[in-house]
Amino acid sequence: MRLARSGNIGPVTFRKLLERFGSAREAIEVLPEIIRQSANSRKITLASREDTIAEIDQAKACGAKPVIFGDPEYPALLARIEDAPPYFYAIGRTELLGKTSIGIVGARNASANGCGFARKISHELVSAGYVVTSGMARGIDGAAHSAALGITGDHAGGTIAVLGGGVDVIYPREHQELYEQLCQSGLVISEMPPGLKPQARHFPRRNRIIAGLSAGTVVIEAGRNSGSLITARFAADQGRDVFAVPGSPTDPRAAGPNSLIRDGAILCDSVDVILDALRQAEKNIHLFEGFHHFNTEGRIPDTDASPTDYEDIIASLERDAKTLPVQKSGQHIENEHKMSKTHSSDPASDDQEKIFDLLSTSPLLVDELIRTSNMSANHVSTILIELELAGRVERHPGNRVSRIAK
Repeated sequence: MRLARSGNIGPVTFRKLLERFGSAREAIEVLPEIIRQSANSRKITLASREDTIAEIDQAKACGAKPVIFGDPEYPALLARIEDAPPYFYAIGRTELLGKTSIGIVGARNASANGCGFARKISHELVSAGYVVTSGMARGIDGAAHSAALGITGDHAGGTIAVLGGGVDVIYPREHQELYEQLCQSGLVISEMPPGLKPQARHFPRRNRIIAGLSAGTVVIEAGRNSGSLITARFAADQGRDVFAVPGSPTDPRAAGPNSLIRDGAILCDSVDVILDALRQAEKNIHLFEGFHHFNTEGRIPDTDASPTDYEDIIASLERDAKTLPVQKSGQHIENEHKMSKTHSSDPASDDQEKIFDLLSTSPLLVDELIRTSNMSANHVSTILIELELAGRVERHPGNRVSRIAK
């Protein structure tokens, strides 16, 4: 743990050090010479024993269990990726790490139709015994987790939430209840130290774990610059299936999935498409079994390497720098104004935008809109009239409403 938390030693370098020296203890002893040779490269700062012990104590205090690369519980698929986390913390049902998983990701400002589809496929996947993995964000993530938690039974799967901050840090705040349910009936994991508040640079790291845990990743609604596309890219780079749910070309939230389909992603219009791919992936899961296991007492060092030549390790430092770039301190996650369009001086305008965000160009039942928005029927009706007069929405037969396609 001390080696993994050392400054600028990312997952790639960590694995290279273990391969080269056989154990973390041996690697730490050689670090001074590596630091000397890498003087013109990225500086390595060894984590202190005190900080490492404090992190362990904080994990114990919040009931988090460390799952270390090489442990029987460490997921074989995750261990297969080049930059697998050296360890991560887990709260909840760690047995879910051993089940076949599918990632479901998408827009935070998802439409009601998008959330409904996420709930549907999540429900069916978990009912079939699979695990749904996501990031506990607003929108698609929350819908997928919530639906998965509603399935019980001996043959049910489950759901795993991968957090961008510490495993004990709830973000977004409105997911307090969902977080508690996940800790009780699902699993929450994070490679970050307990207590660490999420920052923007943490989310690509989280996304690679979502993709790494999963046999495939489903993208439901995502703008062209959405973080969900980063997850899809990681999945493709890791050799996993990428599924994309198509949408109207007039809805900006469909731009990401439609682009993925053009680039070769599997068009997903039902859970059967995913189930077929998962069953095929399970036939090959034996290829990854045992991949990550090693003797915790130390392995035989790499005898082919020169004892004083550390160019391969220095190269791995540069690889980590590209994958997990260092960003300016204080670069926090998008503020609440950007992410949820709150803090407006006009509450009525906030509600109007919330209703509009829930709509897409596909007609939606007004009753479903009322249920999803958690607003009264009269209030929603008033907002729809205002949006209709403003030329932003249109009515359809069967008490349905949609955005006006532009």
